[in-house]
Amino acid sequence: MTIQIAPLAALLIVVGYVVGFSVFKYTARTHGALGRGDLGTSIVSGAAVATLLALLLAPGFGQSPAPATPAPAPVVSTR
Repeated sequence: MTIQIAPLAALLIVVGYVVGFSVFKYTARTHGALGRGDLGTSIVSGAAVATLLALLLAPGFGQSPAPATPAPAPVVSTR
């Protein structure tokens, strides 16, 4: 079974991961040697960045395409 991921979705996953990891490392440095990084903030910031990028780069990302409307039947005059 092959799972295909769209390139934009893969980009969003990678960017969200990098932002979350960066926030985690930054909060670990600011708390000092005794503290650990803030895991909740890093997850939320990564998810927020990925969501905003999805909305900005691809409106309608993740939604199914709208069904095509059928063309109207031509009107034939019988006069």
